[in-house]
Amino acid sequence: MDRQQNKFDDILNRISVIFLFFILVYFPFSELCLHALLSYTHLSEAAIFWLVHFYEPLLILLFLGYLLKFIAGRTLPKFEKADWLIFAFLLFAILAILCRFSDLSRGLQGLRFLALPYGIFLLVRLSGYKNPNRLLKAYLLIAVMAAMIGVVEYLYLPRGYLTDLLQISDFGFGENSLISIGQATAFLAGPNQLASYLILPFFYILHRFITSKFSAFWDKNIYILFVLAAAIFVTYSRSALVGVIVATVAMMLYFFRDRKEKITSIIILFVSLLTLAFVYALQSGEFVRDIFTHGSSFSQHLLATKSAFSAFSAGGFIKILFGFGVGSAGPAALKLGGIISENYYLQILFEVGVFGLILFLLFLFYLIKDLWLSSKTLFFAFIALLINALFLHIFSDNPAMAVSVFLIIGVVLNLESNDEVRMRNDEQMTKPE
Repeated sequence: MDRQQNKFDDILNRISVIFLFFILVYFPFSELCLHALLSYTHLSEAAIFWLVHFYEPLLILLFLGYLLKFIAGRTLPKFEKADWLIFAFLLFAILAILCRFSDLSRGLQGLRFLALPYGIFLLVRLSGYKNPNRLLKAYLLIAVMAAMIGVVEYLYLPRGYLTDLLQISDFGFGENSLISIGQATAFLAGPNQLASYLILPFFYILHRFITSKFSAFWDKNIYILFVLAAAIFVTYSRSALVGVIVATVAMMLYFFRDRKEKITSIIILFVSLLTLAFVYALQSGEFVRDIFTHGSSFSQHLLATKSAFSAFSAGGFIKILFGFGVGSAGPAALKLGGIISENYYLQILFEVGVFGLILFLLFLFYLIKDLWLSSKTLFFAFIALLINALFLHIFSDNPAMAVSVFLIIGVVLNLESNDEVRMRNDEQMTKPE
């Protein structure tokens, strides 16, 4: 019986790892796949939806497999505090949906946006997979490709070139702009999605550059960093830029004593790229105010956040404590109607209330604590993303970034919890496999 159980566990873990690696590669191209199917086929919307979101039933089946494993073995998963907290958060969200059974469709739609990255995180933890280098290499390769496309399309390609060349409509460069200048998008859903997707690779390369023994301009990492930073800047994503700048300053302060020459090079690089992006926008007809405010976008964001707070505070004690229901805010509300908070934490507060937000913030606290001990790369990148989430629903409306980041975090924590490789200062993540 034990041999059969061990064989089942091994097969389940292998299938999970294959699934995780596949979705890491698939998600950055999922929006392109969606619009290609819409443009090239005559399939129904339902058929296209399930072709693009095939991973959702597979993820549920894998969780059912692990549930059977624990029932058969009469054991509980070997979770750490952060794992149990996000598990409790997801369980609370599911219970909140069941309590509003009359609005089940909205709740399930909202759960898809809310739960995906944390479901992936838990699957990684259950699988015990412990090789972040392979995942990081795949992520980095896709990110550099996206960054190069973003810079090239911004500088040289006309708006709507995907429609003109490939007949893929309503997608790509030209769909988003400041006032007169387009924002880089590459093959992701939009400029904000591209910018946040590039944040982890940016800090990975930044850490490699800072800790490298080569001088600044003889280090190949500076050129990869240049491409990634340039792509982030030409998205003109203000929330991503704020997160990147704050976390980069923090990272430079952490390493400043031993790496003054490298830090100086980074400052010069940042100032040069910001100046070039700013001047290019001005020469293309943008006003200074519009570069910072994106027309009425800034005022609309402030109004959305204020309206969400007002609606939440007027909801009464029960709704303040337990929320208005999963799917009542955030990306699901774009489809079904509801509150667009333009703030991920406010979205969670609105959907699952103070109780749910406390669970989520505790999860973040223990996760940040673990990352500080495990991986400085992930720590600073995650801080940048958490700042980014103050202004957008990035962990709900950008699955390419959210899934990739939480997948890699889960793998790194698997290393820590098994004491096989200590990843302090990213020693394992920065040396070749």
